[in-house]
Amino acid sequence: MARSDFNWIPINQTFNNSNQSFTINFPIEGNLNPVDDGYLLITAHNVSHQSHHILINNVQLSGWDIPIHNPGWQTWMDRIQPGVLHTGTNSLTITRGSNDDFTVKDAVVHWRE
Repeated sequence: MARSDFNWIPINQTFNNSNQSFTINFPIEGNLNPVDDGYLLITAHNVSHQSHHILINNVQLSGWDIPIHNPGWQTWMDRIQPGVLHTGTNSLTITRGSNDDFTVKDAVVHWRE
């Protein structure tokens, strides 16, 4: 029987002209190569454009990575393609893609074992 697991990733990062990108590593423990069923939850504030990018292990997520929601906070879910997550150290990168100043508070990566 498969079970789910997750990793909460504190970010608390503002993206603007002087801060265009942010990368943080997170672990996945166990023997799960590859992880084929995962998704990301991300909380963002005052997003005005849909041109920002989220990459996990240098692979861009499909769809709108962070949708428009201005003003205010929004939590968004995006699917992680099969084979992107793996056991060991993984990386999450958020890149500002336009002249949009916004904040990302937290992210949660979920996967099924």
